[in-house]
Amino acid sequence: MKRFAIILFFLFLSLSELCAQINHKHYILMGKLDLSKENYAEAIQNFNIAAIAKPNDFEAYFLRGIAKYSLNDYTGAVDDFSRTLEIHPLYVRAYHYRGVANDRLSNYADAMTDFRKAISLDPFSEELHLAAGATLMHLNDYPNAVAEFDTALIINPENANAYISRGIAKRYLEDLDGALSDMNSAVYYDYFNIEAVVRRGMIELEREEYQSAMDDFNAALRMDNDNPLIYFNRALAYLNLGDTIAALNDYERVNIIDQRNALTYFNRALVYSMLKDYDVALALYNKVIEINPDNIYGYFNRGILYYQIKQWDNAEDDFTKVIELFPDFIDAWMNRAVVKFEKNDIKGAEQDQWQAKQIMAFVSEDKANVDSLYNHYSKMDYNKIISFESDFVSGNRQKTLVQFSDIKIQPKASFIVNITDNSRYYLDATLSQISQNMRLDGKMAYVENDILDENHKSFVNDQVINSVDNLNLSIFLNGIYNFEIYNYQKGENLFASLLDDPVLGVYAGINLAALQYAKAELIVNDRNYDNSIYITQKRASEIITTQEKPDYQQSLNTITYVLARNSHNPYVWYNMGNIHLQMQEFNKAVDDYTKAIQYDRNLAEAYYNRALTLLYLNKKSQAIKDLSKAGELGIQEAYVVLKRFTE
Repeated sequence: MKRFAIILFFLFLSLSELCAQINHKHYILMGKLDLSKENYAEAIQNFNIAAIAKPNDFEAYFLRGIAKYSLNDYTGAVDDFSRTLEIHPLYVRAYHYRGVANDRLSNYADAMTDFRKAISLDPFSEELHLAAGATLMHLNDYPNAVAEFDTALIINPENANAYISRGIAKRYLEDLDGALSDMNSAVYYDYFNIEAVVRRGMIELEREEYQSAMDDFNAALRMDNDNPLIYFNRALAYLNLGDTIAALNDYERVNIIDQRNALTYFNRALVYSMLKDYDVALALYNKVIEINPDNIYGYFNRGILYYQIKQWDNAEDDFTKVIELFPDFIDAWMNRAVVKFEKNDIKGAEQDQWQAKQIMAFVSEDKANVDSLYNHYSKMDYNKIISFESDFVSGNRQKTLVQFSDIKIQPKASFIVNITDNSRYYLDATLSQISQNMRLDGKMAYVENDILDENHKSFVNDQVINSVDNLNLSIFLNGIYNFEIYNYQKGENLFASLLDDPVLGVYAGINLAALQYAKAELIVNDRNYDNSIYITQKRASEIITTQEKPDYQQSLNTITYVLARNSHNPYVWYNMGNIHLQMQEFNKAVDDYTKAIQYDRNLAEAYYNRALTLLYLNKKSQAIKDLSKAGELGIQEAYVVLKRFTE
C-alpha cells in the first residue's frame, strides 16, 4: 500500500511541475489559430490546456466559449462565458456572447438581461443593439426590435446588417415597402453582402416582382454558386415566371448540395405531381417521409398521389397515418372517406365524414376552440408534425465543420488495458509504473477496445512478452496477444488465472469481460449467418424470429466480480454501463455511467455514452449537458449529435 502511495505522490508532484511549465500564451495562440481556421474542436483542446495552466485567466474560458458556440454547444458556451464573468465581471464581450448563446437556447429573458447589462457598460455599441433587436424579434416584439435597430443605425448609419435586420422586422410588420427600402440601403452600403441581395429578392417575390427577384438571385449566385437557399428561392421565381423545368433543375441542385433537405424534396414532388409524373413524385414523397417520418404533409400528399393512381389501400394507410399524428386534420378524414367509398366501405366512409363534420362544427362554434386545439397540439410538439427538415447551409461550410461530417453516431466502445501509441488513453499509477519499467514503444493504458477493428494496431508480440521478468505480467500480455489473434479460450483462461492478483487482477478482469463480450457477439453473428443460408426455405417472418441476440451474461458476471473488488474504478463502472446498454437496461446503464463520472470527472466517453442513452430515454436537456462536456473533453462526435438535436 505504501508503494502505491509513493507512486501517486510522485505523479501528483510531476503534474504540478508540468502545469508550471506549460506555456499559457502558446496554447492561447494555438487555439486562436484553430478558431481562425474553423478547427473548433482542436481549439477547445488548446484552450483546455491554457485554462489548466492559468485557471484564473479569463481569456481561455472566453475563447473556448466561442469555439463551443461555433459547434452548436450553446449550453457549454453559456457555462464558459459565465466562468469568464466570474473572473472578469465587467467584460462586455462575455455578456454579449452569453446573451447570443442564451438566445439560441431560447432563454430569451436571460439573453435580454445580458444585453441590457452589456449596453449599460457600452451604450454606443451598434452590435449590442443589433443582438438585443434579434432577441426581441424571437419574442415577436417587432416594434421594439425596430427601435433597437434604429438605435444601431443612429450609431452607424452605414451598417448593412442593421438595415437587413430592420428590413426583416418590417416585413413581419407587413411593411413590405419599408422592408424593401431597408434591403436597398443594405445593398447600397455593402454591395457584396449576399444576405442583403437574397433577402431583397425574397421580399420582391412577396411583392410579385418576379423578374427583379430573379435578377437578385442570379447576382447572389455569381457571388456564391454553392448556396442552397439561393437556388431554392430562384426556383420559386422560375415557377412564378412559368419555367417549370428551370425550377426543377434548381430544386435538384439544392438536394445535391443538401441531401436531407426535406422541404425541397416536397416541393419537387408537388411539381412532378402537377406534371403527372407520378413515379418520380412518389419516390420524392418517400424521401420526405424517410427524413421526416412524423410529418403529416408528406403522408397527406402521398395519400392524394396514391388516390390519383388508384392504389386505394396505400392511400387509406397514408390518410390513417395523418389522423394518428393529427386527429383533428379535417381534410384527412374527408379524403379517407372518399377512399373508403372507392373501396365500397360505405359504413367506414360515413363514419369518417361524420367525424370530419364534428371537428368542423367544433371549430366553427367558437374562435376559442381553434386556440384550444392549437394549444393541445403545441404540447404534443406541433412543429414536429408540420415542419420539414431544411437546413440551408452553404456547401463549402458543410465540408469544413465537424458538425456536418459523416461521423457515425454510436456509443463508444468499452475499455481494455493494452499497449497503445494513440493520443487518447487513460492512465493510473500502476499502469504508468509498468510502462516505465518495461520501456515500451507505447504506453500500457486504458484504451477503447478496437481489437476487432481491421485497423487495430498490435504492440504485443513474442519479443515484448519474453522481455518481461514478472511472470504474472507475462501471462497478462499473453492474454492480450491471444485476444488479438482470436484465441478466445486461451485468452480467457490466461486472464481468468489473474483475477485475484492484487496488482493485475483489475486489468485482467476488465480484459476478460471485454473478451467475453466480443465472443458473445461473434457467436451470435456466426449462428445468424448460418440461419441465413436457409433463407429461400423459410418465410420472412420465420427468419426474423430466429435472429439471436448476444448473451452478455458471462461478461456481466465477470465485470460484477471485478467491481466488487474495485468499486472506485471508473473504467469498470463504464464497462458495466456498456454491457447494460447492450442488454437494453437503459436506466441501469445511466446509473453506471454516472458512477464512472463520479470517480473520474474527465472520463469523456462516460459523458458521451450517458448522453446517447439519455437521448434514447427522451431526456434531451440532460443529454445536451453531457454532450457539451464530452465535446469539451475531446470527443468530436458529441458536436455532431448536438447539431442534430439542437436545430
